[in-house]
Amino acid sequence: MHNRIRLVLGSLFLLLLSSVNLAFAGVSTAILIDKKSNTLHLAEYVDGEYRILKRYHATMGQVLGDKQNEGDLKTPEGIYTFSSHLTPPSLKKKFGVMAFYMDFPNAFDRLAGHTGFDIMLHATDEPERLKRNFDSEGCIVVKNEEIAELKPYIRLGLTPVLVFPELTDEFMKPGKDAGLRNFFLSWVSAWEKKEIGRYIDHYHSDFSAQGKDKDQWKSYKTSLNRSYASIEVNPENVLYYRHPKYSMITFTQNYRSKLNNGAPGHRSRGTKILYVAEEMGQPKIIAETYTQLMW
Repeated sequence: MHNRIRLVLGSLFLLLLSSVNLAFAGVSTAILIDKKSNTLHLAEYVDGEYRILKRYHATMGQVLGDKQNEGDLKTPEGIYTFSSHLTPPSLKKKFGVMAFYMDFPNAFDRLAGHTGFDIMLHATDEPERLKRNFDSEGCIVVKNEEIAELKPYIRLGLTPVLVFPELTDEFMKPGKDAGLRNFFLSWVSAWEKKEIGRYIDHYHSDFSAQGKDKDQWKSYKTSLNRSYASIEVNPENVLYYRHPKYSMITFTQNYRSKLNNGAPGHRSRGTKILYVAEEMGQPKIIAETYTQLMW
């Protein structure tokens, strides 16, 4: 009886959370994948701490290891977001009632030369497949009713899915984001103060974005700094995600600048993602993306 009550209360709690927008500062939902235990964790992320809401068994790629090449049948490891959502009749029957496409290869993967496409979190019309831990072509597979349960927590382009070879207790310990947070604040400060030397020091030697390498990025930003009397970045909804391969910082960027003659300069609002990798023991931005939002 007590177990049944706990299950009912747990389901009501999940239903309540699914109806609340958790994407305010410091709070979001995330999906954590442990490939070693074939477990999908639905988690609440609050101020650098993951709180597991529910666990699901998941089938992974037929071949063990991190995805490198198209057709290698491996499930990629890293930090991703969901780019699109499909249901029948647009979705093939074998993928069950729905599928969420992951943004593999992301900016980090492309820089590393990883190839492939159509990596998804999807269901299946063959429940027997889920008895086999490694039976997909690289996708993450759950039951039809489970993906329907996960759907309210997934926001396209925002909800992260972190895929680990093994999700360790050490990773789950709270208070691990302080260094990444300080790095981010230092980067914003250098940008707003137009301190190009300190700003570019936050970038990896292998950095690439918008077709520019690190030196070209420095020249580009130097030119902009000369045009503007002031720059404001005004980050909102900053979230920090860590992974053994790289970290990811996502935030809403509210950019405003003023020209040297006092006139308004550029103004934009969008979602920025920073991919942060270690270099010589220090965090460095190796790639970044920006998606324009409406004011």
